Amino acid sequence: MTVLYREFLMRAPTVGQNLVAFLKANAGSYAERGEPLRVIVTAEEKQRNAQQNHFYWGGILKQVAEQAWVDGRQFDKDAWHEYFARKFGVLDELVLPGGEIVTRRKSTAQMSIGEFAEYITQVQSYAGTELGVEFQA
Repeated sequence: MTVLYREFLMRAPTVGQNLVAFLKANAGSYAERGEPLRVIVTAEEKQRNAQQNHFYWGGILKQVAEQAWVDGRQFDKDAWHEYFARKFGVLDELVLPGGEIVTRRKSTAQMSIGEFAEYITQVQSYAGTELGVEFQA
């Protein structure tokens, strides 16, 4: 099975022409096989910034590690980071060289500003309601 995947970053008018040519070359044959192509158009977002990262590690995770107890134990920031990343992180599909498609969590370092803001909100909400963490500014 061949996996078709292509991204076009629209930085110049010629890229749009390449996109149209790509669709013309592939859309018909895939539709005939009952495998229509999916086209997603979105604005490019910048990756999370240093301010967000500092707030997450120096503020949120620090306070969670200091205040949260689970089954009589406390955990360090790294353990909480991994826990929250698995619980609330963005999932990505990765195509392996053999064609296998696997789903894995996206590194928080690769999240966009918007994705990371949403992630932080989910972590704070969970930590406050489920772990009893009281966040201080």
